[in-house]
Amino acid sequence: MKKGAGGKIISRILLVFVALIFLVPVVMMALGSVKTADEAVRFDLSLPSRVTFENYQYVFEHGHVLTGYFNSILMTVGATLIVLLCGALTGIYVGRTRSKVSSLLYSYFLLGLTLTFQIASTFAMLQKINLYGTRIAVIMIYAATQMPFTVMTFASFIKGIPKEIDEAGFIDGCGMLDVIFRVLIPMMKPIFITNLIVVAISCWNNFMIPLFYLESSSQWTIPLMVYNFFGKNVRNWNNVFAMLMVTIIPVVILYLCLQRYIVEGMTAGAVKG
Repeated sequence: MKKGAGGKIISRILLVFVALIFLVPVVMMALGSVKTADEAVRFDLSLPSRVTFENYQYVFEHGHVLTGYFNSILMTVGATLIVLLCGALTGIYVGRTRSKVSSLLYSYFLLGLTLTFQIASTFAMLQKINLYGTRIAVIMIYAATQMPFTVMTFASFIKGIPKEIDEAGFIDGCGMLDVIFRVLIPMMKPIFITNLIVVAISCWNNFMIPLFYLESSSQWTIPLMVYNFFGKNVRNWNNVFAMLMVTIIPVVILYLCLQRYIVEGMTAGAVKG
């Protein structure tokens, strides 16, 4: 018992230590965002001599934050809804059906996890169908890159739900769609929220896809706004830190609100698959 208790204490100490390591850049960024330019450039954890929120005012006036927020929210929400709906339906089919089609679908999406993103061919295809430089193109690319992982996790999770639940729904007079949307999907809440967080954060933070496939700066997402802002304020790290803080606030809030479901969803999907 003593050895077990000692092991738990050591494990917790190590976890706290690792957490502090990851928190150091965030704390430094938060402190730097309310410092003067001379203090922020030191890149330390010292408290500011004078707390100033003028850096945030400058960011909103010159960083085009609201435009970046609008584009990021539009593309992230659009891609996330597509991925969750299509991924859930495909995962249910793959996990519940034993046929050549479901096996081929499983192999297809499994292959999607291993393939690298083809920039040139995607560029040529979007030009061919006249979607290059549009928000729709970015949303569809986001959805395509996130779909394989989402389908795999949904399929693994659904295998752990007894088929007798489906049969009970049919006996009660439910149709196929009723069983899916009223019975199965509510039971898949943990993996739904897990995929919601993973997909949303991945889309929100993506830099390369908007950079390659958007033409107008009016369509830029938050990461591109940060990149452009940094180029103009490379010597003013207090403004850069404030811009970064504004960028991460939405995903941090999303994660903090839903983080208790992540471990539950991922663990269930891995074990039940």
